[in-house]
Amino acid sequence: MCYHLKIIAIFTFAILISCDGHNDKLYDELETHLAKRQEVTKAKEESLARIKVELQKCKDIEKRYLLCDSLIKQYLLFNSDSASHYIDIAMEEAILLERPDYINKVRLLDAYILATSGHYNEAKECLEKVDKTILNKKLTQLYYETWRWLYNTWEAYVKDEKRAEIYDKKGAAYLDTLCMLVPAETADGLYFAAEKEAYIGNLKEAEKKYLKCIGMLDKSERRYASATCALAMVYETQDRFDDFERYMILAAISDQTIPLKENLALQELADYISHHKTDYTRAQRYLVYSVEDAIYYNNRLRLTEIARKLPDIARGYQEAEDELDKYYFIFAIIVGLMAIGLFIAVIISVRQNKTLMLQRKEKTEFNEKLRATNRSRNSYICLFIELCAGIIDKYNTLSKNIERKIRAHQTDDIPALLHSSRIKDKDIKEMMASFDRAFLNLYPQFVEEFNALLQPEYRIHLKKDQLLNSELRIMAFVKLGVKDTSHLSTLLAYSSQTIYNYRSTLRSHAINKEHFEEDVERLCEVNET
Repeated sequence: MCYHLKIIAIFTFAILISCDGHNDKLYDELETHLAKRQEVTKAKEESLARIKVELQKCKDIEKRYLLCDSLIKQYLLFNSDSASHYIDIAMEEAILLERPDYINKVRLLDAYILATSGHYNEAKECLEKVDKTILNKKLTQLYYETWRWLYNTWEAYVKDEKRAEIYDKKGAAYLDTLCMLVPAETADGLYFAAEKEAYIGNLKEAEKKYLKCIGMLDKSERRYASATCALAMVYETQDRFDDFERYMILAAISDQTIPLKENLALQELADYISHHKTDYTRAQRYLVYSVEDAIYYNNRLRLTEIARKLPDIARGYQEAEDELDKYYFIFAIIVGLMAIGLFIAVIISVRQNKTLMLQRKEKTEFNEKLRATNRSRNSYICLFIELCAGIIDKYNTLSKNIERKIRAHQTDDIPALLHSSRIKDKDIKEMMASFDRAFLNLYPQFVEEFNALLQPEYRIHLKKDQLLNSELRIMAFVKLGVKDTSHLSTLLAYSSQTIYNYRSTLRSHAINKEHFEEDVERLCEVNET
């Protein structure tokens, strides 16, 4: 009876949830785009690769600058490291051409990327070098929009409330300038006007201007994604949650269509789903996509935002489980009362009930193990994300400083900067040690089961107090589903060739070479359940 009781409870709960499905078709469209994430990203990378080949062959300085400009525009919201690389090349060509307009444009784009990836002081210094007196109309708009973007992102990241208020006011001042500068009936003009109305609290007027702006744009445009996301925020402020959900889904679809990796909509949608839909499985999946995009772009602000939301979603999942247990208890009381009238039937079916009770006990134990595993995994994922963000930030800062010293011919300062890389090595070791402990806590039999896949003479024997070595750590990531060589290279601070060599060597030593990595993914399946 308890078994049937649980089925009834779950069925009732599912019916209650299904009543709220106004945006199901939009969710289906979003899921279609999410399913093609890797395919779309690969297509964009292939398109960019063709431009890179043309750049390598090109000798004409003017054309090289234009090719770099094209690459920067496409990488601007796709991958900050690549965008910065081509900004450096574009600046060299602009200086050779002695074109102040080109130099100013490169500096503006560089500042935008620095602000987006969390290097706020560097972005400010870069903007201060721009000679705004010679900017054309388009670059003037970009100049003020970049200043506003700098202070908006800085205000969102900083923890000091007083400084945050200062940055907020500065961002608002640049928004006022944009409203005066950009023609009011253009899509950009309407967008900035709507932003100002929203900022001063005139939400109805902001809604009208956002909707008019959106109507002038295609979903493949960045401004469309920004406007739909901003409109969703306006609706959230008014507690119009169906409208918030609709436009935030549209923003997320646009982000995937473009595609870009600097985005906000998907993580906001994950947060909304966890608090209003209680669909924690979907919420966690959307947040994982957001983590992937933030790491791909190298976006410190987004990683920080996600790290703050992840524990809430995990806690919500646990609270939902506890709430469901309360329903079980209420139904148990009802069924208990009914059982008095069905006493004779219970006696007849006592043997069957014993079997069902045993199954219920086994299932309860299974659920408890699953909840414990989920809590552990969420905790370790959050820790790992924070460690990754910190180490990536230190590495990029060091690299940027060295490049600037070289360009400024201050090579005597480089040894001191390089000396600071020891901190990076220490951080990476700490991160890997944390990962090793977390992974082996989840999969304590991993090393033993992995060795069983190898030929006896090639099995791995760890040193005393060693948790995982390089080969086992790479295979641990493969077990977790991280198989892309470039991602492994970034996370483990190895070259792609080194990752490839390790994987090739291990495969050659495997008993079943053809399906070696598939076998690795299936290791410790008992622990996972």
